Amino acid sequence: MRVTAVSTGSLQLKPTFLEGSPAHGGPLGLIRNLMKDPDWTPPLPMWAWIVETGTERILIDTGSAAGTGGGVTRTRFSITPDQELVPELARRGLRPGDFDRVLLTHLHGDHVGGLRAFDQSRVWVARTEWEPVAHFPGRLLRFLTAPVPRGFAPRLFDFDGPALLDFPGSWPVTRDGSIVALPTPGHSPGHTSFLLRREEGDVLLAGDVTYDLPALEAQRDQGFIADVGLHRQTLARVLALVKTGVAYLPSHDPGSRARLSIASGMPLGADAVVP
Repeated sequence: MRVTAVSTGSLQLKPTFLEGSPAHGGPLGLIRNLMKDPDWTPPLPMWAWIVETGTERILIDTGSAAGTGGGVTRTRFSITPDQELVPELARRGLRPGDFDRVLLTHLHGDHVGGLRAFDQSRVWVARTEWEPVAHFPGRLLRFLTAPVPRGFAPRLFDFDGPALLDFPGSWPVTRDGSIVALPTPGHSPGHTSFLLRREEGDVLLAGDVTYDLPALEAQRDQGFIADVGLHRQTLARVLALVKTGVAYLPSHDPGSRARLSIASGMPLGADAVVP
């Protein structure tokens, strides 16, 4: 199994954003305090993941797009047209049509920015993530919470597979069980993480469960939290999984690629290849 990390430019967050909406009395309190914060984090990646199993090439998330604005989060995006997903894939000798499936951790703008380049019949997202924005009244806020292309109609999956550790269900992405989708709701209603089972050790492509490993270890809420109760259950479940030796690879952690390389016994920054 070959796993390649691809970042579409970078973003900078207000440090207040990383304190999480619950610490500010909810989303409105966080928005108010973000406006008062004069500082920025260092540039952070927006990882998308190319996973090649030997029989299938899968893309997990599609990063952001040039011209993306920060909106109420006050996020500062740095991405040129040449840093969008399609040019990044081209530098690796790949085109959108080379992917059998595209899987999404969730529908926020910095994860769906490259979707319009792909055949939507190959795009999959959890039903619990799509349904809240598929119909009235949720669809009215889709431009904020799920800025997908007009007419987007993804294929949907349910977590109706076996429970795994403390996770109440799963979805087998591959027939051999080497890639499994796990429900990690809270950051968004149907947020999903993808467990890659490999001989050298498992890795978890964790989307925005947290923005880095220390936040997971401290069980910290970060960013806007759609459901605080579910998110704290997710934090506990993911930490328990990571404590078994699974490498934790969230989407905006600069250390994710290095942890992937270490988990694969490869030089730092190298693509991870499993025979």
